[in-house]
Amino acid sequence: MENIKSAFPHFSLTLHQYFQTIFMDFFKFLVSKTFLKNLVAAIILLVLIIFGLKIYLDSYTHHNDYHLVPDLTNKSFEEAKKILGDRQMQIVIIDTVDYNPKYKKYAIVEQNPRKDDKVKVGRKIYVKINNNAYAKISFPKVIGKSRRQALSLLKASGLRVGKITTQPYFAEIVLKAIHQKDTLKNGAKIPKNSVINLIIGDGKRAVDEDNQQNNTESSDTQKTDADIQKTLDDVLGK
Repeated sequence: MENIKSAFPHFSLTLHQYFQTIFMDFFKFLVSKTFLKNLVAAIILLVLIIFGLKIYLDSYTHHNDYHLVPDLTNKSFEEAKKILGDRQMQIVIIDTVDYNPKYKKYAIVEQNPRKDDKVKVGRKIYVKINNNAYAKISFPKVIGKSRRQALSLLKASGLRVGKITTQPYFAEIVLKAIHQKDTLKNGAKIPKNSVINLIIGDGKRAVDEDNQQNNTESSDTQKTDADIQKTLDDVLGK
């Protein structure tokens, strides 16, 4: 028993005294020079790690290293690629758009980010390219339609109306639609923005035929009346 007490000096103490003694020993360690030196060294090391990590991330992400996006409108893909390359940016084509005569064929018509936006080095600039020709569309069903309906359908389909001529026909409807030298049928494939010439009935043919028939009947009636009058004069001896 004496050996146990000598080996464990706190064995004879009460439980409260035991924990109190341990707490005091721990507190003494916290305020000791050895602990404080280790604590200061750990704090300095942590600050250095955080500072170094920040420098690395800023360098990796190019923090505060911005460039203005140049205007790529109406420039070819190769021109835009060189311009962006000089600014450490990349170009990516995402789509082509319907041909627009305001821009050169295969030129850039849209870009994102827009010009003068601030972007970081290595940023991708997404662009849309102008097509080289108008897209083909189906010719609308204007044959047999009235002039007003035909003009409205052509405009809605992105077509232009050229020369309009008339020819004798009993109804004022579209008789023919001509693109260049081709007579078009409803549903024919033609380029958008094409010029369409129309031939429309004048609506006078039936009226003229009625007038001609009325004139013939009137002439025949007048001739018959004259013959009857002559016969009567002969009979009466005039």
